Amino acid sequence: MRVLLLTPSVRPLGARRSLVELASHLPEGVEPLAVCPQDAGIALELRDLGVGVEVVPQGAWRKVGGRLTAIFRQIPKLWRIVGSFRPDVLHANEFHIVPQALSAARKKSPVCGHVRLSITSRQIHTYKMAECRRIVCVSEQVRSLFDGTPAAERTRTIPNGVNVAGLEIPRPPHPEVGAWLREHPVPLVAGLFGLAAERKNQLVAAEAVAIARSRGADVRLLLAGDAHKSSTAYGERLRERLAAEDLRGAAIWLPFQDEVGGLYHAIGVNLLISSEEGFGRTIIEAGAAGRPSIGSRVGGIPELIEDGRTGWLVPEGDAEALAGRLVELAADPEVLRTAGRAAREHVRRHFTIEAHTARMVSLWQEAIEEFRGARS
Repeated sequence: MRVLLLTPSVRPLGARRSLVELASHLPEGVEPLAVCPQDAGIALELRDLGVGVEVVPQGAWRKVGGRLTAIFRQIPKLWRIVGSFRPDVLHANEFHIVPQALSAARKKSPVCGHVRLSITSRQIHTYKMAECRRIVCVSEQVRSLFDGTPAAERTRTIPNGVNVAGLEIPRPPHPEVGAWLREHPVPLVAGLFGLAAERKNQLVAAEAVAIARSRGADVRLLLAGDAHKSSTAYGERLRERLAAEDLRGAAIWLPFQDEVGGLYHAIGVNLLISSEEGFGRTIIEAGAAGRPSIGSRVGGIPELIEDGRTGWLVPEGDAEALAGRLVELAADPEVLRTAGRAAREHVRRHFTIEAHTARMVSLWQEAIEEFRGARS
């Protein structure tokens, strides 16, 4: 089976990290070729892992200028790649590149689309999702967004997977984090890793830690992730909050980190308290490392956390509720250890990269067989 994998971005964040994991764990007999918009980020990583990569600059389909760029420059290049590689199936890693995948396929091969975030009815129409042979949704919450649309019957829920073996081995922390922990040994470090943006609620986490500390709990906060260019104002507000007197020395903010294993092993609890989240990859990464998570009750997050067993759920945006949970956990490290063990077992049972890869290969095969049957 030859699979052409198309991604609209090479930034090594959740959606693209999942693509790298998938492409590098495909079984023998499945040949992947990735099409990336730049020769950077995950394109370089995929090459290092032995996955073929073609670089084709992309036009943003939602914009008139970007669509013209796609039609007259991007898609002709995709035609040449498809003609040479002759894929059995094309897989759009995010819905933003589904129209280009459909055009590149020229109805000669099936196209599968991957939906990793919330999607609106308008986007389902704009990005031609109903023309996909199969649509992979990372959670039941994401899949439910297709209910009542022409694309609904083609959806399948396949959660992301992680390389458990690669995350459960303790790794040394980032040097700056190691020095910080040696200088300020504490009962509880909470970590929040990801793009610094309002959706991720880093400011809520900072406020919760400040509240917990005001109640006598020695809790600290470790953040990692850059502010996107569209979130520079939010990043400045976050930096100012972390520098305030009540958080001085109690928080550290690292830039984006390629190696995440050491981050998870440096914390006691992972935070994913976003206002919107289709899945929540950091929850299963943390679980593989034996760390429980506190998540907000939004999107696909409640599907990943067994409240009170593998982690805890709190209302989105509620710094008081989060602070209360942090105070409790700081006072009872055994609860953290027990939940961490349960989180690791939960990931081993439901979210391994091996299980994810097997389900994806099965879905591609299903799409291929259905496509060929419809043409015969």
